[in-house]
Amino acid sequence: MWRCAVDRGDPITRQGRGRMFCGDVGQNRFEEVDIIVKGGNYGWRAKEGFECYDKKLCHNASLDDILPIYAYGHAVGKSVTGGYVYRGCESPNLNGLYIFGDFMSGRLMALQEDRKTKKWKKKDICLGSTESCAFPGLISTYSKFIISFAEDEAGELYFLATSYPSAYTPHGSIYKFVDPSRRAPPGKCKYKPVPVKTKSKRVQFRPLAKTVLDLLKEQSEEAARKLSNATLASSPDRASSQKGSSKKPASATSSRKTFPRSGAKQRATAWSPGPQGKRKKSPRRPRGRGSQLAQWRRAGRSVPLPLRSRRLVRGRGPREPPCHAEAATAEGDLRRMGSRGWRWEPAERA
Repeated sequence: MWRCAVDRGDPITRQGRGRMFCGDVGQNRFEEVDIIVKGGNYGWRAKEGFECYDKKLCHNASLDDILPIYAYGHAVGKSVTGGYVYRGCESPNLNGLYIFGDFMSGRLMALQEDRKTKKWKKKDICLGSTESCAFPGLISTYSKFIISFAEDEAGELYFLATSYPSAYTPHGSIYKFVDPSRRAPPGKCKYKPVPVKTKSKRVQFRPLAKTVLDLLKEQSEEAARKLSNATLASSPDRASSQKGSSKKPASATSSRKTFPRSGAKQRATAWSPGPQGKRKKSPRRPRGRGSQLAQWRRAGRSVPLPLRSRRLVRGRGPREPPCHAEAATAEGDLRRMGSRGWRWEPAERA
């Protein structure tokens, strides 16, 4: 068996005082919890838990076996660790519960007695969420391998656990059971600790696990750090966008190419470099086509088709020759006038 504990009884009614609970490690299939009575026979080797282990001994009624109050299979755990009945003051909801665990699976369980039927019902002890455990000193995790349980003078419960499945592990942790859902009123739980004489030196308490408040603080600091890094990373982009937006945007009309109508006077400007690398505009008188078209109209000549359909841009050559160049050669020659574009000139008549 591993291990046994005596119930100190209800602090007011003294009910259950003196009962001894033991965790009985099973053989192959079941683990069990027994209430020990003087001279009792608990079934081994005839039974394992509530089931028969040796069929011949199991059907022998003269053995008068005492059945366990609870048994569970190896799908739940493989080595029971006996605990205590909680009789403390700080967590009223735990009062009267027999709290125990399993060494291999690390599961914490509790048994509650039904006083009418004298049967025990099993309840799982689940660690609370981050919201429910957000109190000073509480944690939401523990080492898996539960070695033993303990009780202090006030009836508060503790358990010992390691991170390696061995009782000879050089390191371990001590945990205290706390129910954050319901706490005793302030000032109600008062007790005088019994002085204990020790020969060895006192070991200074050093917490090995972080509390829930510490974890929440770390999470908030990490989130604030990520947010500050994101804002710092986006600030150069914002500055560049603001700098670009401060410039006067080019209007659609300024970027659009304008083509003068035929016969209209057009003023062209030539660019010449000025001082300090700046450019200044110098007016230049263009050679227009208005006089040429007027001469043709006064002479009664028809304007060539490419000249009607194509608009000439001063200072730039066309991307491609006029589409009716062959038909127009009968009336005039197509000539290139430097970099100022294409224009038509009348051919000399014979």
